[in-house]
Amino acid sequence: MVFGTTHKVRSHRLGRRRKKGGNRMVVAPWIVITLVCVLVAAGLTWGFVALMRSGCSGPMYRVAIAAAPSIAGSIADAAHEWEATGPEASTGQCIGAEIREVSAADASSEFSGNWDEKTFGPRPIAWVPDSQAWVSKLAASETTAAFVAGEPLVLGQASSVLAVPNSKATELGWVGGEPPTWADVLTQAQNGTITLAAANPRTSTEGLVAMLNAAGDGSGGFSADAMTAWKGATGTGSLAANADDSLDAYAEAPDPTRAITALDYQVEDFNAENAPPDPLVPVIPDGSGVGAVATYLVLSGGWVSESDAAIAEQFGDFLKGKVDAGEFEDPEFPAVDDPEAALAQTTPETVGEAVEAWQVGRETLRVLFLVDRSSSTDTESVSYGGQDLTAGDAAVQAAIATVRDMESTYQVGVWEYGVGAGEEQPYREVTGLTELTDDGRDTLETDLYAVSENSYEGGSPLYDTLIAASAFMDGQAADGAVSVIVVFTNASKDEVSEGTADDTAAQLAASTKVYTVGFGETDPANLTTLATATGGSFVQAPAEGGVLDAIGS
Repeated sequence: MVFGTTHKVRSHRLGRRRKKGGNRMVVAPWIVITLVCVLVAAGLTWGFVALMRSGCSGPMYRVAIAAAPSIAGSIADAAHEWEATGPEASTGQCIGAEIREVSAADASSEFSGNWDEKTFGPRPIAWVPDSQAWVSKLAASETTAAFVAGEPLVLGQASSVLAVPNSKATELGWVGGEPPTWADVLTQAQNGTITLAAANPRTSTEGLVAMLNAAGDGSGGFSADAMTAWKGATGTGSLAANADDSLDAYAEAPDPTRAITALDYQVEDFNAENAPPDPLVPVIPDGSGVGAVATYLVLSGGWVSESDAAIAEQFGDFLKGKVDAGEFEDPEFPAVDDPEAALAQTTPETVGEAVEAWQVGRETLRVLFLVDRSSSTDTESVSYGGQDLTAGDAAVQAAIATVRDMESTYQVGVWEYGVGAGEEQPYREVTGLTELTDDGRDTLETDLYAVSENSYEGGSPLYDTLIAASAFMDGQAADGAVSVIVVFTNASKDEVSEGTADDTAAQLAASTKVYTVGFGETDPANLTTLATATGGSFVQAPAEGGVLDAIGS
């Protein structure tokens, strides 16, 4: 299978429902009196804060700080405390800090390219990753090393653990006895005693620190043999995007053989929230010298002005004062006794070697969906997923299900096509190639639902669209990456584009592999001709979904 992964279709998240209506409630007088007292006290507090702030002037100027979601709340609380003291710039202007939740993995990826301000807000002046390992990863690259050249402040540390069902951990002697070594864990995984559910090191802190621990040489360095064993135990295909995905899967279908890479607080939260019959216990394999060390770091990128850096450093000094006084408390990241030792857990050299070795043999898959929105997609009804849908809506649902099934390391883009879809061409780029982080999946899903609202009168300009898409994907070629185009359509012929299916197939030969997915009464002849010319194939869309399982290599 090209996509090589085990799949599970999840239901679409609808969010929480709000209650409507309700009877009018009579408010007791004592409640009113209490409320008035609270408001008066709040007014006095506001007046006190305003008095404290009277030393600065002008509108508040805040610098952006990107913080991992697990620690962002504590950083935001500290920022509010700092602002209440009335900090000011050298010019006398009131200053503060705007905390934005950005996962360390997303921030690390964005620093390496063009920061997506639409998704993550303005480029940050300071960064609070939930593991110093991400800083070491950036420092290992010549391109990004200069961005993280400052001195980080250690805020706290969570432990890297394996979340193991109590029954299995007890059976293996991992509870109440000597902890296993990582070599023991990997041996048990390779012989089938346990299944190692590893989180992806590219998309999660828990996955990155677990990999660094498993591939360590026992003295803070990197072992190529240990990495080989780690890759053998975790496989080179399916990896969870993060521990939450693996924990959710365990909650839905408890598996007594499953050992999940996680952080200690994630295991505690899971047991408290789910109360599983066979609770998970945190096992720390012997030799786990790398934890999730949360740090505060003022960045040094070219976008960081001296004045912004000075403001971020002022906030850093405030944080340091709280840390030194033992007043900075985060429930997920307890304080450390030796900050220098915590920072020394990872080095750019070790992390760089480990990440490079892990990536060897792991192909990055880049997929471009071409979704037909010509008028024929609205006129034919098909059965898909147990529902009667238009062929166009079934195609969109199939694309969404495929995105949900894909690996977090994949990159997916979406084009729609139909006469008039683009300004000067019959296709339109809906979503650029997007890595399947949680936010990336949400973006693609939202964009695909939006595509379902579009319809273009006229025939299906598949040939012209395929030629343009093939040229685009050929331009995305890179070492270690495989490019694929997947067409979703119910059209049998293209009477809009110039040329024939054979002409188009000849142009596509030796280019990006194409898979054509047909819905309804599609005549597969032309779609097969186009796909097989590139080494791909035609797939009749399964009525129950599971397109990804039907696509072969």
